[in-house]
Amino acid sequence: MKRLYILVTAIFCFSILYGQNKNDEFNCSTIIVGRKASYSGSVIVSHNEDDDGDQIVNFYKSPSRNYSSSDFITLKEGAKVPRTAHSFGFFWMEMPGQDFSDSYINEKGVLITSNSTPSRELFGEITDGGIGYELRKIVAERAQSARQGVELAGTLIEKFGYNGSGRTYIIADRDEAWMISIVRGKHWIAKKVPDDEVAYIPNYYTIGEADFKDTSDIIASKDIVEYAIKRGWYKPERDGKFNFRTVYSSENNLTTIDNIGRMWVGVSMLSGKKLKTEDEFPFSFKPPHKITLDDIILVQNNHYEGTYLDDSKGYTKGTPHNNKAQDICQSGQQLSFIVEFRKNIPWDIGGRIWIAPRRGCVNAYMPFYYGITEIPKSLTMDTPEKAFEMHFKRTKAIYNRVDSMSWWSFVAVAEYVDADFINRYPLRKIQKEELQRLYFNQADQFEKDFLNVFNKDQERARKMINEFENIILEKALSDNKSFLSK
Repeated sequence: MKRLYILVTAIFCFSILYGQNKNDEFNCSTIIVGRKASYSGSVIVSHNEDDDGDQIVNFYKSPSRNYSSSDFITLKEGAKVPRTAHSFGFFWMEMPGQDFSDSYINEKGVLITSNSTPSRELFGEITDGGIGYELRKIVAERAQSARQGVELAGTLIEKFGYNGSGRTYIIADRDEAWMISIVRGKHWIAKKVPDDEVAYIPNYYTIGEADFKDTSDIIASKDIVEYAIKRGWYKPERDGKFNFRTVYSSENNLTTIDNIGRMWVGVSMLSGKKLKTEDEFPFSFKPPHKITLDDIILVQNNHYEGTYLDDSKGYTKGTPHNNKAQDICQSGQQLSFIVEFRKNIPWDIGGRIWIAPRRGCVNAYMPFYYGITEIPKSLTMDTPEKAFEMHFKRTKAIYNRVDSMSWWSFVAVAEYVDADFINRYPLRKIQKEELQRLYFNQADQFEKDFLNVFNKDQERARKMINEFENIILEKALSDNKSFLSK
């Protein structure tokens, strides 16, 4: 019986580790810019969402809602969470069938997105099946600030237990940005990114040493240190000061070049320092100048050009998206976005979201505004309510490349470039950068027009956003068509 137990346990552990390695371990890259470190004085968060296999991204705008005291949310594994009397509206970037790929921005100016950061914990305490997929939606519906979102996430984790291996959620608002790193089970830690610094995160925990004396910028589950001591992962007399990253990380994640390479390039480019892959990288750092949108795009579109990790040797050996060490702009990238949390203007346009579908190195970042009320029809499948109901029920038919979904136009461009990267990428890059400059200029002019109308007629101004977004999308699709016909 004992031998059977050991065998079953080994198989279970192998399946967890194998599943992580194949599907969810080395993808996604996120840049966080404190408001005093950015060109505009705004908090900025940029995220590359990377997931292998057939994927599609839908966009939704969900309005605020009121609920009765008897309403509740049923989590994927069966647990029930009571509804609040009022839930906030949100902008939702959805990937059907995926547990951990969606991103949300709510009407209070709170963003939640995430990176897979597997932990060493194989089991952890789970109650009623735990929580995973619904965590970010609950935060989006309830959080009025980034810190409140962190505290809410922590409460849910401690109640139900996190049913993924480990993950770092980035929760930001117009004043500050936080990372909350979660371990399978009921342990977590959160740290604020300093206002005058920048942070880059690949797919390992980056929160390091912590003393918990100042809760203004770091908070955690109460027994996070004691639990590590109990498990034998941390011995103060041997290890010195508690370091969350080294104590709780999956060792494989800390040593793989897939993470080290991206961290090296991301931190080097944003810090302006000549670093080495063997260096100890900081949680955050002061940049040499105020970070701009161009700086962020340059990093998020990087393929290890000019480094020993570029297996394509300057594109002479094919697409760099096939690098053995996963690059920041990699083969499984499904979406790249940049969110600017601009203050002192209406959140309708203060929340500016730059979106590059499929792959940001070949598709320009289109300006979207939080105030949009009608998503262009070709970017969405259903109503937000229907989409949430069907999230895990979609059939493979959604991946049929039908003309009605704009998504496939951006996919076609990415595939077309990859097929002859050395010749097609330089041409596409020129076209993409011209379009990006146009979008920057159009956004600046549109915002002036919007504010002139908003002060007189807010409803009309919001309709202007819908009209503007359709113009932006049509221009992108037209450019895609012209490029694919060459």
